[in-house]
Formats: sequence, C-alpha cells, structure tokens
Amino acid sequence: MTLRSAVMLLALTLLLAQAPQAAADAAADWQAGQDAFASGDVASALVFFTLARDQGLPGPAVHYNIAVCQYELGDYAAARDTFRMIASRFPNMKGLAEYNVGLAERRLGNPVAAQRQFIVAWYASEDPKVRALAVSQLTEVEREAPDDGFGVVNMSIGYDDNVALRDRLGLPAGTTGESSMGDVFAMLNIPFARIAGLAFEGAAYAIAYPDADEYNQAEVRAGLVYGHDTSDWQFKAGLHVVTGTFDGSRFNEEVNTDLRATWFASDATSIETRFRYDEIRGTEAMFEGIDGSRTRADVRYRWNRLPHYLVVRAGIEDNDRRDAGISPSRQRLQATYFYQLGDQWEIEAAASHRSSDYEDLAVPRDEELATAAIGANYDLNNGWAVSLHYRYSDNESSDPLYSYERNQLTVSVRYLFQP
Repeated sequence: MTLRSAVMLLALTLLLAQAPQAAADAAADWQAGQDAFASGDVASALVFFTLARDQGLPGPAVHYNIAVCQYELGDYAAARDTFRMIASRFPNMKGLAEYNVGLAERRLGNPVAAQRQFIVAWYASEDPKVRALAVSQLTEVEREAPDDGFGVVNMSIGYDDNVALRDRLGLPAGTTGESSMGDVFAMLNIPFARIAGLAFEGAAYAIAYPDADEYNQAEVRAGLVYGHDTSDWQFKAGLHVVTGTFDGSRFNEEVNTDLRATWFASDATSIETRFRYDEIRGTEAMFEGIDGSRTRADVRYRWNRLPHYLVVRAGIEDNDRRDAGISPSRQRLQATYFYQLGDQWEIEAAASHRSSDYEDLAVPRDEELATAAIGANYDLNNGWAVSLHYRYSDNESSDPLYSYERNQLTVSVRYLFQP
C-alpha cells in the first residue's frame, strides 16, 4: 500500500467514525431550533437550524425553517434567496416556496416582482390553500407602489397603415398615412421620503414614422401624485403639466388634474371611478384650434381570478375647444380580457366602441369607432417582457370624408425597474 492510499484510508475511517456523531449533533441542533422557535427566540432558532444544516441534516425542512427565521428577523433579502433555493432544489415545495418569495419581495418594496412570484406560485402549486393565498396576495399587491419608487421603459416597432387619424387632423379623401413606426415610452415614480403618500411622477413619450415624418410626435409630463389607502378603498389625486411637439414644432401645453377612488369589493374584484380635467393650449398660431378644456369621467370594473383577468371600462368625455372640429362629446365602452398561460405567457383580447358627436359644427357630424385587438406577452423575468399586438379599427362617420379603417402591428420590449 502506498503512502497516499494509506492516508486516504485513514481519512475515510475517521469520517465514518464521526458520521454517527455528526448525525446525532444535527438532530440535537434541529430539536434545539424547534424548541427555541416555539419559545419565541427566533435568533437562537436560526443559529441551531443553520448548525443542523451545516452538519448535513437532509431534506427541505431545515432550509424552510431557516428561511422562516430569516423572514421573521427582518432579513427579507436572505429569506428570499433561501426560498428561491428551496423552489429550485425541491420540486414538491416549489409552490409554497415561490409564494414565500413573493412575500419577501413585498416586504422589500418590490410589488412588481412580488406579483410575478404569486402568479408562479399559483401555477406551481396543486394545493388549493396556497393558490387561494396567492390570489389574495395578488389583490393586495395591486394596491401598492414600490417603497423606493419604480420606473418603466417600453420600446415598440411596427407598422401603421393610417398614421394620420382623419377624425383628428381632417385629411382629405384619398390620403393615406402608411408607415413603419417606432415609439418609446418611459415613466418614473419617486415617493417623497418625508411625506407619506406623495410622489413625483414623470413620463416621456415619442413616436416616429419614417415614411410620414410630418406626423412625428413627442410629449413630456411631470407632476405630483398623492395616494391614501383604507382597508377597502384607495384614493389618488394627481396634478401634472404637459408639453409636446408635432412635426418638430411645439404643439401643446396642458395642466392635467386627476382624481381616482377604487373600492376593493373582494379579493377578486374592484371598482374604480375616475375624473379628469385638462386645460389645453396650443403653443403655435397654427395649433390654436386645440385651445380649451377636456373633461372625462370613467368607471372601471376589474375581476381577477387566475388564470383569468377581466377589465371593463365605461366613460364619457366632453371637449370645449376653439375649433369645433376637434371638440366632440364622446361615450366609450371597452373590455379587455387576459388569460395567463403558465407563469410567463399571457394572451389578451380587447374590444371597444366609441361614439362621437360634433354638434357645434356648421354641419353636425357623428361617428362610431369600433376597435378589436389581440396580443401575447412573454415575461422574461428580472423585469423584462416582450409582446406582440395587432389592432384593427373601423370608424364610420356621417360624413364619408371622415370614415376610415386602420391596422396596427407592433412588437414591444418592456423593462420594469426600481431606481
């Protein structure tokens, strides 16, 4: 026997001799952890459970108890990581572990991430209790804004075969507005640390048509949003200033007010009422026709029961503008349905109807706009998602000059983040 072989044999003999003692120590530490947790000494329980794990105690229970202790002690990041490990290593525990990852994300002020985890938990678990808890948490997390603020960036490319909407710009008959298109939207919400419920909100939007660049547009808005929650209600109020460009020229300046009240009727339903009033001014002589005001009132009904999600909206709008051609009164009805295909895929379908009355024109006009849309969204994790959408619109006007059809196809990439 060589010296190396002798050393290896000795090491193996010592390991085998120590194995019963290690197992006994692990069992003792496990029991000590159970006793400490039961007495309310969570810090000591964490120490004992960690010792039991390090001495080789098998199975998911020791890891789960460590995660629970980490959560109870307020170390939510560590608890999240431990629950994630359990979900990946122990398939039978995946649903419950993913649910607890969602709880940790909520505590960390990450409602977007938490929402995704509760959806993952619903699909990963066959336990009706876990599924019910996940649905309940989804309703709760919808009411939250991240403690440290949040942002979203959405970039799209696509095709639009009627860039210039005739109901808005009054193109002559026979004029088309076909073009490829690209747009970007970004929004940022930053709460004020010293004033609970108050946040700064800013957004920017730009759209470009390479084949019809005279319709390129951009807009920037900034303002304050205040929110207040009760057990069953959520109230929000916002005040924003807006400025925009059209074809490279300054187009509009606005002051927007927004009031919302949402009643959470159950863990699956909510009803929101919303009132908006906008003061609008054209910034160039050619755009003075948009001067005036716009008033809107809406009611939204939401029903969410995984894998189904339904939103129905009804609203009215009144415009009081200098140019009667862009000063209609309107009524809208819209329904959007989402179906969750697993924990990453989502499909959606939408239909809407809008009626417009231009009563102040020398020759009054009325219009009916019907729209249908379908789409698919894929969650890439870590805040990233991609989507594909198609929309068809058909506007029927009492003046044939303003009747049109429109097809839009877009591919989008979205990123949700916390600054």
